Amino acid sequence: MLFNKLIPVFAAAAQALPQPASAHCRDIQIPITVSQPRFIVTASLKDDWDVAALTLNLTRRDSGHSADPLPINGATTSSVKSTYTVGATLCGNGGPTLVLTHGIIESKLYWNPSFPGSKQYNFIDAAVAAGYSVLSYDRIGVGSSPKVNSLTDAQFQVEVAVLEGLVNYAKTKAHATKVALVGHSYGSYISSAAASNIAVDGLVLTGFSGTFDYFPPFVAGASLRVARTQNPLRWGKLDSGYLTTADLYAETYVYYAAPYFEHSVAEYTFNVGSEPFAVGELPSLLATTINYKNIKAPVYVLQGQFDVSACGGNCVGVVNNTKTIFTGSKALEYVEDLPAGHNLNFHKVAPQAFQKIFSFLSKHGVKP
Repeated sequence: MLFNKLIPVFAAAAQALPQPASAHCRDIQIPITVSQPRFIVTASLKDDWDVAALTLNLTRRDSGHSADPLPINGATTSSVKSTYTVGATLCGNGGPTLVLTHGIIESKLYWNPSFPGSKQYNFIDAAVAAGYSVLSYDRIGVGSSPKVNSLTDAQFQVEVAVLEGLVNYAKTKAHATKVALVGHSYGSYISSAAASNIAVDGLVLTGFSGTFDYFPPFVAGASLRVARTQNPLRWGKLDSGYLTTADLYAETYVYYAAPYFEHSVAEYTFNVGSEPFAVGELPSLLATTINYKNIKAPVYVLQGQFDVSACGGNCVGVVNNTKTIFTGSKALEYVEDLPAGHNLNFHKVAPQAFQKIFSFLSKHGVKP
């Protein structure tokens, strides 16, 4: 298809750009060992017919309830130990540090895009300019991190443990004096779960409302396909349990809101920034109970108003319900009406959104 032919054009343009502040960052590989029970995910995906059947099960009105049709048959009786060498980017020399976790159908390029005019969408550049150190990473199965088994490794609780290991790395190896977790979408749930288990100094959540009620429009609207057959050139080496969107316009529906974004930005994210997600991730998330009440850190929920997966396309009156789940946090603030869809960082309001995050963190003691 036409957009696939544009990939080399986008890549060449990105390489030719002047180097931003984040050019002083360094790419690193961080070995993280985790020991977690694994859900027994029963989804067996060979082709797009199987994906269509899975989509029905994940979008049924009874999905997520006690007798739901999630493709999970219990869990292992003991923990499974694994070591993953996580691909990450570290900026700065310690001090207050932001640890960033991206969502599904994304990579760490969500925080650090590189295309003509990308500076206003670059969260890492903005954070470095504000004086923060930043640790961003590709979730396991994505980008520069190892391509793990889509059923047994790429599970929510495993990814939470990976993030906890990265926080430990930031504190013990990267000289972080304070750590705030910044998550987007699926990464917001990972960040929340980690913050309920370990001590952090701040928690920023985007693409998040604390409810799964609006996942069905996202899953159905994405028109999921097997990534290896959808784009063999990019993803032919992945197993058939890795999924991606059907095309640019399906991805635009779930991640963007007109007229608050540029079409060229959506084309970049689809052709360059997007990465498949593993079939084990969403069922294991839906099967997990996050103990939000255990989170002590100040929490900031920052939402594009027209977010499909978080709020069903209108976050006004939805995000305020987060005050019922973050009952143990030192502070909770939320914004529910920024002119944006799910991928907040790639809408025109991004620069203002970034400054809101830094202001919140600074107010609550995570400041350069």
